[in-house]
Amino acid sequence: MNFNFMQNFHVMYISKISLKKLNKMSIVLDNIVTNYSLAWDKDVINNTSQFLINLSSKAINELIEKRAKLSNYKINDYKELKKEIDVLKRELNDGFGFFIINGSCFTAFTKTEQKYIFTIISKILGELLVQNIKNEKLVEIINEGKSMKTGGRYHQTNEGGSYHTDSPQWKHVPDYIGLFCINPAKKGGSSKLLSSYAIHNEFLKDKKNLLKILYERFHFDKRGEYNKNESPTVFEPIFEYKNERLNFRYLRDYIDDGHKIKNQPLSNLQIEALDYLDEITKNENLILSYDLKKGDMIFFNNHRIVHGRTSFEDGEDENLKRCLIRVWIKEK
Repeated sequence: MNFNFMQNFHVMYISKISLKKLNKMSIVLDNIVTNYSLAWDKDVINNTSQFLINLSSKAINELIEKRAKLSNYKINDYKELKKEIDVLKRELNDGFGFFIINGSCFTAFTKTEQKYIFTIISKILGELLVQNIKNEKLVEIINEGKSMKTGGRYHQTNEGGSYHTDSPQWKHVPDYIGLFCINPAKKGGSSKLLSSYAIHNEFLKDKKNLLKILYERFHFDKRGEYNKNESPTVFEPIFEYKNERLNFRYLRDYIDDGHKIKNQPLSNLQIEALDYLDEITKNENLILSYDLKKGDMIFFNNHRIVHGRTSFEDGEDENLKRCLIRVWIKEK
């Protein structure tokens, strides 16, 4: 058989395979995003009026007048509150991707009443998701004296760092995350927020060759939360661009462990890409650092906002330990 024919056939066959593979790949966002609302940096702190929110006197008075219904609420009982939260919801998708409701709005309410208000606001934003095998929809974030090095979950420790999105090991991750600050730490525990668009821009500026690797799929360890016949990992990309929105999922430890479980070692290029991503998350010029105060409620888009915290120290009084209540929300 003619060698040139076989060679050309081989090239055509490989091209078809490559084209088929390319067609299956995600669309890659390959332009620097200049919209500051999407790709913000630490200077966003100069725009606190755009993300630190005081509810109107109308909404607060409505809550006071109907405080007897808080424990057995119907969202439609709080029309003024719903109107304001519906506006803020747009901020999660098209604005900075987060907002904080000033805890000073709620000084007229008890801690229990504030928790009800937090739940109502969360349910205006969407459907509350179960977060664990206890079927809890509101989970307490408090230091239980555990360490991530010995298998503790991040929210059970007082450790810092670990920039991530929540539940990257789920096929369908929560759309929004809500945190209600019951008590801040005695020292430390600052919340850290980072725009995934800003991370993406850094790759485009300096390491474009590594960016497409993060559009490929990685194994995320499900941390034992799977049924008998299911895979112990979920296989998903870190960056995904669809419907003209950039989605991001990440927690480095879950990826490292996921590939060990599947006995599929990360390639040198994958490790280089992940290491550079971790390096970007340490760039203080891109990070908003904010100390949540008692009563503050923060909500952010889990597809767009990477979050972490600094390590913290609690006082001796158990009743004053750093404590947050977390919700996971599915957009309706």
